[in-house]
Amino acid sequence: MAYSDADDLNEVWGTGNVTAWATLADGDSAGTIAARKTRSITMADAMIDAVARTAGYRIPMQTIEGGTTPTLVNNLSAVLAGVWMYEAFGAKDFDPKSGAPYHRLTFRKMESEKLLDAIRVGQLDIDAVRGN
Repeated sequence: MAYSDADDLNEVWGTGNVTAWATLADGDSAGTIAARKTRSITMADAMIDAVARTAGYRIPMQTIEGGTTPTLVNNLSAVLAGVWMYEAFGAKDFDPKSGAPYHRLTFRKMESEKLLDAIRVGQLDIDAVRGN
């Protein structure tokens, strides 16, 4: 069960951005672009699951009431998937002061990583089932 889908990616990042980031070569088919979107979600969800497992949550993460994906987890999946696609796209942005690689999505990536760290150490409790 994926925590987000292509509609979530489009909502968070914009359809034009998502399509551009998922298109790595001129002439990519719609199927190839869709496969890259799916792959980015799979990678994001794997990161989330690794943290959730460490924090004692049941995988896949589902709300205690209703068995749906927790809202925060859905958003984390879409944000991380978008960042993954953007980085795979080969964005070449640099910090203007240091010249170090630093792209325009770095803040969103760092924000998501901080949330994952807070979940990992128990500072942020997700409305999700715990245990095996």
